[in-house]
Amino acid sequence: MSCTVTADGTCRRTLSFAIDRDQLDVQVESSLAEIARTIDLKGFRKGKAPLDVVRRMHGESVREDTRRRVMSEKLAEAVREHELHPVGEPEMNLEAYLDDGQGPFTFEFTLEIMPDFALADLSGIPVEVTLPPITDDMIEAQVTRLAEQSASIEDAAEGASVSDDDILHGTVVYAVEGLEIETRPERPVFLRHDLVDGVAIVDAKAAFQGKSVGDTVELTTTLPEHFATEEARGKQARVTVTIDKHQIMRVPELTDELCQRFGVQNEAELRVRIREQLDAQRDGFRDDQVDREVQAWLLAEHEVELPERLAAKSADRRVHEYAHQLIEQQGLSSEDGHHQAEERREEIVTASRDALKASFILSRIAKENELSATVVEAENQIRALATGQGEDPEKVVANARSEGWLSDMVANLTEQKTREFLRARAQVTEKEPEAAPDSDA
Repeated sequence: MSCTVTADGTCRRTLSFAIDRDQLDVQVESSLAEIARTIDLKGFRKGKAPLDVVRRMHGESVREDTRRRVMSEKLAEAVREHELHPVGEPEMNLEAYLDDGQGPFTFEFTLEIMPDFALADLSGIPVEVTLPPITDDMIEAQVTRLAEQSASIEDAAEGASVSDDDILHGTVVYAVEGLEIETRPERPVFLRHDLVDGVAIVDAKAAFQGKSVGDTVELTTTLPEHFATEEARGKQARVTVTIDKHQIMRVPELTDELCQRFGVQNEAELRVRIREQLDAQRDGFRDDQVDREVQAWLLAEHEVELPERLAAKSADRRVHEYAHQLIEQQGLSSEDGHHQAEERREEIVTASRDALKASFILSRIAKENELSATVVEAENQIRALATGQGEDPEKVVANARSEGWLSDMVANLTEQKTREFLRARAQVTEKEPEAAPDSDA
């Protein structure tokens, strides 16, 4: 085989092949002879058809199949021989494709390959995270929330005044710039959380104090970005609520019997359990922050030239996925969804390129530190997940093999191991969130 490799940039290689005519012809004739030995052709006994007849009937299709097979085999051989690491699919150069039946069979592929770059020193990566302390107030809030889950709801007495923990239902009217834009009947108002029709309104609770069914309350707020009426999002609005229904939530006392419904014997055990859960949540939040800060550091410390064709395809896919998300989750038309996605293309492209760059860096770290997961590890992980979900583990592993997502599990495990490796080397400084300014100051 004759193969010439040309560098067309840091991440691009052109592989030019010239295969001797005799090599190609030998393989074509061998395939035709095999067909002649097995073909059942009218007028001849099975396997006795003359080779010239088989060649006239199947010669061109056999030659085409042989070309495809040879190109695939030679490309794979060249990639191994020259220790290339392709990313994405190879591109064939049709202008270099030549099989005129006389000279050598020539063809050419262009590959994008993994970028080559030097890894920075990974010891002592500086990371600063902001983590709230686990306080008694947080535990108390969780205890209260659990008790509320067992609360009963009953209608308030006629003419009763609203208090902090009550639940209301009312007709909500929204007005923006003096014009009514929407009226919604039977909408919930949760006073404890200052939520009116799902919109958080500061001090809403205070505005309803002392009111009763039939009364109207007027509030002012900035409508959130998820508000149903698109043109009103982010705008100042007058929200008028007419109380149609008043309910009272009866929260039970936290007895041992109630605690046992939560899987503990008493209130003391419940508080211990809640602290453990909050500690676990805090640890998970810490790991997420460390991972983000480490990745930001990796991106800043490494110059990585990306394969441009792969980068462009990745960005286009993300833009399309974002458009689809807008269409599915916000009910936009296809035209509007894609229009909004295109408006954010620059932002999406930047995020996509950063993600691709990070994946190359993490892959290099995994390789150089022997962190790559094995197929056996991936299969064991799948078995554990399947068992936890009450499924047949061997059947799920078999599905992973046949459906092709076993490799995705290997990649996910490799990334997990790599991020754990980096977390262990990060020099983490923890700080508490800054206290909110005193409103009375």
